[in-house]
Amino acid sequence: MARVNKIKIDNLLFDYMLEEKDRKEENPLVSAQMLQYIFFIREFEARVLDAYGEKGLVHGPLHSSIGEEAVAVGVSAALDRMDTVTSTHRGHHHFLAKAYFYHMLDSYDPRSDDTPEIFKEISARTIAEILGLEAGYSGGRGGSMHMADKETGVLGTNAIVGGGIPIACGAAFSEKLLNRDGISLAYFGEGASNQGVLFETMNMCALWNVPVIFLLENNGYAVATSAERSVSVEHVCQKAVSAGIPAYKVDGMDPVAVRSCLEMAREHAVSGKGPVFVECDTYRYKHQAGNSDGTAFGYRTKEEIAEWKSRDPYDTFAKQLIDSKVVTVEQLEKMKDAAVDIIDYACRFVDNLPGPDVSKITTGLHSSGKELASLDYRELDSFTDTKPGRYVDCISSTLRRRMDEDETIYVIGEEVGRLGGAFSATKGLYKQYPKRVIDAPISEGGFCGMALGAAISGSRPVVEIMYPDFALVAADQLFNQIAKIRHMYGNQFDVPLVVRTRAAIGNGYGAQHCLEPASLYALYPGWRIVAPSNPYDVIGLLNTSLRSNDPVLFIEHADLYKHRGEIPVDDPDYAIPFGKAKVYEYGTDIVIVSYSFMAAECKKAVDELREMGINCTLIDLRTLDYKHLDWETVSHHLKKSGILLICELAPKHASLGGMIADRLHRECFDYLDGPIERLAGEDIPVPVSKDMEAAAIIHKDDIVRKVKELFVAYKRI
Repeated sequence: MARVNKIKIDNLLFDYMLEEKDRKEENPLVSAQMLQYIFFIREFEARVLDAYGEKGLVHGPLHSSIGEEAVAVGVSAALDRMDTVTSTHRGHHHFLAKAYFYHMLDSYDPRSDDTPEIFKEISARTIAEILGLEAGYSGGRGGSMHMADKETGVLGTNAIVGGGIPIACGAAFSEKLLNRDGISLAYFGEGASNQGVLFETMNMCALWNVPVIFLLENNGYAVATSAERSVSVEHVCQKAVSAGIPAYKVDGMDPVAVRSCLEMAREHAVSGKGPVFVECDTYRYKHQAGNSDGTAFGYRTKEEIAEWKSRDPYDTFAKQLIDSKVVTVEQLEKMKDAAVDIIDYACRFVDNLPGPDVSKITTGLHSSGKELASLDYRELDSFTDTKPGRYVDCISSTLRRRMDEDETIYVIGEEVGRLGGAFSATKGLYKQYPKRVIDAPISEGGFCGMALGAAISGSRPVVEIMYPDFALVAADQLFNQIAKIRHMYGNQFDVPLVVRTRAAIGNGYGAQHCLEPASLYALYPGWRIVAPSNPYDVIGLLNTSLRSNDPVLFIEHADLYKHRGEIPVDDPDYAIPFGKAKVYEYGTDIVIVSYSFMAAECKKAVDELREMGINCTLIDLRTLDYKHLDWETVSHHLKKSGILLICELAPKHASLGGMIADRLHRECFDYLDGPIERLAGEDIPVPVSKDMEAAAIIHKDDIVRKVKELFVAYKRI
């Protein structure tokens, strides 16, 4: 019979409890400040629910934190001013506490001093944001669930459950890479503890000793589903032990205990020992959203709520400070009055504000482009001395050159380091930059989200997603977070991040490795999308992308990796601007538009057609996102020709061609000799069979045949 032996693991799970002597050693001033902020936040939440939620002035849901204030106040009291946090859809208290402590004067004594004006401003701007007004922190674009303040280190409250976790981890990773002294903290709830991205990022942070604190705010319910029904372990923090991360449970209704535990956790993280997990048991008195009582929908009992209210820090902490003579009854009343006063001020402030200027709705989607203004933009024909270069080698050499001059650039992805990339696109970089070329676990959601956090915190990540299909594993971070963060948070954050990915259609990789990603990313405004079709364009577009303050999708193709083309002998620092197509102008019979590998195929077809007496203009788009696509150039040549053919590798109805044709049909209708034609793949998942795959996609001969048909149909003979 087989033997079953216990495997010993380090004891990583702790219950953190204060003794009375610890409380007596507390700084009375800090305790008074924490109590004041609990009063501020409670009054804020109650008034927003009553004054605006009940009147229907809040466009969207309100998730109040009434009952949970002690967690945010205790945490913020322990953090350094320059530490950063990410938060959740229920994040008003996190946001306010971080801002109050950031701006607090060390000498401010709420027991005797007047309330500083800055606290009135913080409260007013937060209410303005919740109401969708321009005076809000995110310009009214984010509302209750998407508040951020770069100055105070709030990297964003987040409407996606668990969405902010990897962003905080990335911000902390950037601190480590750039040899800075800060940490980051991710707030999340017990519902988010079931999200896979938590496990991905815990593993990576433990592997790399990232100075981050995972702060679980366990209020017992994910909407109406209790933790007992959704979490398989007795203590949610047990999940951290699986990643080798020390975990602490602390009473989240006790701000002093929370602050003390967080001071210890921060010291652990900042000293280079890696991440810490803290679970704070707390409670929300209201339903998931709105002003309904917690018992309104029958999933909680009055007795349960009454038990938790008996521990409410609004009352219990106040009583402790009175009993210990930290505050007097008179001072306590003064502090409560101060909370009423600042929220009164905030309400008067927003009630007198005009509505938002809707003419500004599209501003702030991308950077101004000033960071790119000084680049040396050149085309190949401007160089006299050239040499052959290989597409894949141009990727690695350009990355190396930019990393030489910019220490904030790092490369992360699966196999990018020691192996030099699954297809040698990062070959040799790890040897030169072992700390900045990082082999990531198979955790696309985690390392893409961490890259975002790092990008908004001073680094310039280059993420390799081995195949475009794998982006769907990281869809939240790529499309809900990276694409939206600049606009959603009122243009507060630059997002200098490049995602490289290698399409493989035509190489027998099958349905789950052959996504053509341009049209997918183009669905999400915020991305810049580029696709070089030759070695020269690889260097120029990558040089631009690595200096951009916007997220860039850099599309490569497997069949182009071995392709050789001319590149300059002596100038590897030239750039190609976003939004500038390359025109191979041979004639005005027919205009062909394409990109990436298919542009190279079209080039062969155009050369063959010219020998037949059919003169085509080929436009290699190079930039593919809707906002920056070179519409002017395409329109100009279409108006001269009257016939346009769009050629793509992707399945026809999952490609960019429909978007392009839609706009051009409307803008150039009077110049068209007929409908815009499209040549693309079959609308099926790409088969593995060589013959079936070949039949499902288009090739040079298909392009030649289609152009000849159009040439005859429109009597160009």
